Amino acid sequence: MKFNFLKKEFFDEYKECSEMEKKENRPYACTTLVKCLGMIFAVPLRSNIQHENAIFTNKEKTKGLDLTKAVIINDFVKFVDTTTKVYINDDEYKLLLGKEDFLSKKLETYIKKYKKALKNPEIPKNSILLKYSTLQYFHKELSIGEELANDSWKKKVQNNLKDLGLEK
Repeated sequence: MKFNFLKKEFFDEYKECSEMEKKENRPYACTTLVKCLGMIFAVPLRSNIQHENAIFTNKEKTKGLDLTKAVIINDFVKFVDTTTKVYINDDEYKLLLGKEDFLSKKLETYIKKYKKALKNPEIPKNSILLKYSTLQYFHKELSIGEELANDSWKKKVQNNLKDLGLEK
């Protein structure tokens, strides 16, 4: 598994995307889903994960690769820093070493789950999944139809979150 930092250009390009991780010094695991989607995804290493959509690297299931914050890298040269050496926790590195296929499969499963949630955004658990996923910024790349990408589903999600007391 390869770990890289994303460049400032990436964060500048997506500065309006509130669910994206904004730390320029946060390592991302880059993986290519050639078999299923033909795209390069970057998945951030995070701590304090509080959901199941992750590849955990500790027994407490709070650290690991957070699939909900995965991003599509549509310009590798422009957005991925391949020169700066990334240092991560040795135990995490050993756990993730050789898990590229596992990560690809988990990510593909998560993308399917996200697309399924789009069909019923009024269901509370789907509202939460849709609200906090960075995939919402990549509908075009994921070939998600315009009828799902428009503001009406986002309004439904916002209303559902308000009803649940999760949004102001």
